[in-house]
Amino acid sequence: MYNILAYTMYLLITSFITIYVGYCCHKSGGMYLQYLLGDHAPCQAINNLLLCGYYLVNIGYAAWSLHDGFQIGNAAELMTTLSVRTGSIVCLLCVLHYINILTFYLLSRKYIHS
Repeated sequence: MYNILAYTMYLLITSFITIYVGYCCHKSGGMYLQYLLGDHAPCQAINNLLLCGYYLVNIGYAAWSLHDGFQIGNAAELMTTLSVRTGSIVCLLCVLHYINILTFYLLSRKYIHS
């Protein structure tokens, strides 16, 4: 019973986080890319590709993390498992976000100075 509840809660939580963060980053990311690169059309295309890749990575990671087949026996294990799994996907999102920001910043410096 706890396993089904854990899978359901995990998928709901990660889906909400993925969709909400993707929406926020996509909305603000277009302005950031346009500021760095200047041209609107390529920035919008890059922003859309980043959103698509973001969704693929997160859905893939969430699905992959379910393959462990964790066994949950009580409510305390349920909360611990959900916390660890949700925390790991949030940390992954954070790392990927800052890698993208740094990459585009460095590419824009190279693009502007060449």
